[in-house]
Amino acid sequence: MPRSSHTNRSHSSTLLGTSSFSARDSSRVKQNMWDLDAVLPLDYAIPPHHLELAPHEVHTNFCNLLSRDVYSEGDARSLYDYIQSRSDEMSPEFLAMLDLWLADELKHYEALRRTYHCIAGVDFADMNRHFAARVHEIEPIEMVLTDEFTILVTMMFDEIGSVYSYRRDLWEYYRHFGTAIQKIGHHLIRDEGMHFNNAAELLLAKYPHRLCEVPELLERISVLEKSLKKYHKTFFLDHTQEQYRFPPHFNSVLIRFILARLGLGIQPDRSELQELWQWVPNGYHLVPIFAL
Repeated sequence: MPRSSHTNRSHSSTLLGTSSFSARDSSRVKQNMWDLDAVLPLDYAIPPHHLELAPHEVHTNFCNLLSRDVYSEGDARSLYDYIQSRSDEMSPEFLAMLDLWLADELKHYEALRRTYHCIAGVDFADMNRHFAARVHEIEPIEMVLTDEFTILVTMMFDEIGSVYSYRRDLWEYYRHFGTAIQKIGHHLIRDEGMHFNNAAELLLAKYPHRLCEVPELLERISVLEKSLKKYHKTFFLDHTQEQYRFPPHFNSVLIRFILARLGLGIQPDRSELQELWQWVPNGYHLVPIFAL
């Protein structure tokens, strides 16, 4: 491809706010270390003026958005447990990365629980009951869990989608409710960017002989996501429940971004990436959020 893999990987890492490491050192992964209690204590209350000044539509939409984001982050546990049940098929480097990934995602779950409580007044016990009743269905997404290689490619697809999803959320919602809530949004973006890069580094280190399979696999993942009738509560492909929030070419731009990160293509330009989180459908000033 026209651009060197070194240039593409460096640009992607800078954009996501994390530095890359040698593809030959597959044991190294990076983690965004932050203290949730320091950012958003359990008893935190949003200053009343933020709730009063936030546009009504923004507050309502944010409540609806959090009503699903909270739980989809918690679904990471079900995916982790499933992969661990097949741990004899996985490499030690991948399993070590997965442990750090789960710790981050469960921190996101708790961070969003606290945010939801602050924004919508939902009781933690009610959230516990709601989450305990969820049914996690692996079968509809088995194709993306074939082996370690497909899991890593799917993780790149899923996590870069989350980066731009949370960028939209920060721009449309988090920034209206004070510094603490805004910091949560920033940390979510940074964490997901690091997960994306960690998966990329393992692919580059362990599967250079299979990189030729990535373009077709990404297309198959995108087709699967678009074909799902609903989100099956297995963490991966959770953007099924909010595809309407993004431009029709969202996945195609993400695929080009992933391929560039792996040295297989040209980086989308800045305006294309910006549109992923700033696009709104005709007739709206804010993308609508529908309650589930």
